[in-house]
Order: sequence, then C-alpha cells, then structure tokens
Amino acid sequence: MKIDEPRPLVEADALMPGTAQQRCPDALSVLDTTELRWFVPGTLPPEIHGWFAGSTGMAEQRCDTYLLDGRCDVGVKRRFRETLELKVRQSLDGWIQVGEGLAGSLEVWRKLSPAEDLVEDTSDGQWIDVCKSIVKRRFSMDGNEIAFSSGAQGTGAGCDVEVAAVTVGAVQAWTFAFAAFGPCATRRDAVLASWRGLVAATPCPESFRCRTGRAMGYPEWLARTVSPDPAERGIRHDSAAPSR
Repeated sequence: MKIDEPRPLVEADALMPGTAQQRCPDALSVLDTTELRWFVPGTLPPEIHGWFAGSTGMAEQRCDTYLLDGRCDVGVKRRFRETLELKVRQSLDGWIQVGEGLAGSLEVWRKLSPAEDLVEDTSDGQWIDVCKSIVKRRFSMDGNEIAFSSGAQGTGAGCDVEVAAVTVGAVQAWTFAFAAFGPCATRRDAVLASWRGLVAATPCPESFRCRTGRAMGYPEWLARTVSPDPAERGIRHDSAAPSR
C-alpha cells in the first residue's frame, strides 16, 4: 500500500471531534489527550531508565500489534494483540519548548476502545508486533507526582510521562513521551508542570539531553521506520489481522 495513497480505515464521522461519543455504545471508552513523543534509535541507556524509573515508576511489559498503512494521523492496533483500538489525531496544538532540548508540536489525539465497529475490515492488511517495556509516572497540574493507576485517567487534569524501550523485529529504539489529560485548555500547562516535577528532585542525566530529535507519534514513527517490504530489516509482517 502506498504511503501517499492510504486506504480509508475509519468512517468519516469517527474523525470529527465530539461525534464519537454521540454514536458509540456505552461500552466504548473515549479518551482525549494532548501528547508529545520522541523516538531515539538504539537501546534504552541504563542510566536513563534508572533516572526515570526511580522508586515510583510503574512498569509494564506488553506487545501491541499495529496495522501498517502509512498514515501519520490515524493509528489502529490490538493492545496485547487482543483489544482493537483506534487513535485519531484531532489537531496540532502548537509548538512547545519543554526543556533539555525537548521541543515539538503538541498533538491532540482521541482514542476509542474497543473499536471493532468503527474500523473497516482489516483482514487483508499488514500487521506488525511492537513490543514495549514501559515505565510510567503521573503528575498533577501543580507538578506533584501522584499515584499511577492503570486505565482511564478519569475526570481530573494532569499528565502521564513515560519512557519505553521499543522493539520492532530487528529495530530497537526508545521513546520518551508526555500524555496530558483533562480539559483541553489545561493540557499544555500540564506538560510543562510534569517536566518541572520530574526533574525537580533528580536532574536528568547528561546522556538524555538533546538526543530526541523530531517529535512524532507511533503511526508516523512506524511509517518512517518500518519498510513495507517484509523481506527488509528482518521485520515480519502478517498478511492478515492477528487472531483475537
């Protein structure tokens, strides 16, 4: 499938802010976040993992299977190779300078799960496993760290921060990301507050600084990194959607 001519994956109204919650069943979870993520080639340096994890980070190991279609604004994956999730970029929310060489355009995303009724048949698409070793921390709007619980962030406002080692076939990388939740008008401040809270007690190691490059989400990173040819890069592509 050509990157510049992607096949439509979602119904048009699912892309519009506000319509998803009106048309979806009660069982569907809809989560809006403002995000900033960077990828760095190679393995996650131990000193960066140790600095970020500290004594409060929540660790998670999982393997998600992504549909490859070349789009940067829509992501379709099966979390833990099971639950189908649809993530749609609603808008770009302006440039932000966080610190330590961290800068980029904030991306406003909507995640819908489970999304079986919103995604067209993907049985003939190409899927690929993305294995992740994740450490997450959560911060309030005033920059104080708060207990991290799995699942939706609820009705409050704040920001999740994560560091993850990522393996896709023969490709290794690590990623650093912010995901702010709550009212849209508060999310930029939440990103800045979480960074201040993170480095207040323990400054980040020198090896972390200015290594992040351009910010992008998983869909764009996969489109740029993973060859569409299964024979290249040692990466296996499934010819059909994974079994549930």
